[in-house]
Amino acid sequence: MSDTQRYGTVIVLLAASIAVSIIGPPDTWRSLLNTTLQGAAVLVALTGSSAGRAIRIAVFATVAGSLLLTAVLSPSLRIVTNVLDAVVLVVLPLTIVARFRRDLYVSVQSVLGAVCIYLVIGMFFANLDLALSRLTGRPFFAEGAPATNSEYMYFSFVTLATVGYGDLTPGNGVARALAVAEAMTGQLYLVTVISLVVSNLGRSRRGAAPSGGGRDVLGGDDPADQA
Repeated sequence: MSDTQRYGTVIVLLAASIAVSIIGPPDTWRSLLNTTLQGAAVLVALTGSSAGRAIRIAVFATVAGSLLLTAVLSPSLRIVTNVLDAVVLVVLPLTIVARFRRDLYVSVQSVLGAVCIYLVIGMFFANLDLALSRLTGRPFFAEGAPATNSEYMYFSFVTLATVGYGDLTPGNGVARALAVAEAMTGQLYLVTVISLVVSNLGRSRRGAAPSGGGRDVLGGDDPADQA
């Protein structure tokens, strides 16, 4: 499997996980399917990377543990599974960053990898918000009624995109701080990482000398053109 196919598959799995979280079946089945899709996305990303066998086994074991706990624990006690899911999700951007640090060029794979990380940010904050509510025993949203996993995922991506519909609002100081942090992270990521990657698609990174000449990723003249 090529890198383009690999990260395309990861995006599909992450998008499916988001869709399941928002419109999927009842709570337990939604959580099981969501964890499975997230774990599959991380394991696909690890395939062909420099990550050792021990890391892949650890990710698989963490996903399996989360599935087991989701099946046996009541929703109110699943804070452990939220933390485990968040830990698994963190592995994905770390894997992508480590992989593309070695690339000489900004390619389609770089764009797909950057999009994967953006989706992971939204999913990570959804798990973090839900874990906070279960840990404190207080409603996360000002509306007061117990929120579903679907609402946490929906709120997270609305916040990440800074759409701000206003139908769900954070109800306490920590919840508001998390919402602000997510909104700022999403906007800064779009205007820096995504824009930089897309605008330099096909260019070489600084210090790399492409065979056809050109400019490096930061816009400087390639040394081969000056020779």
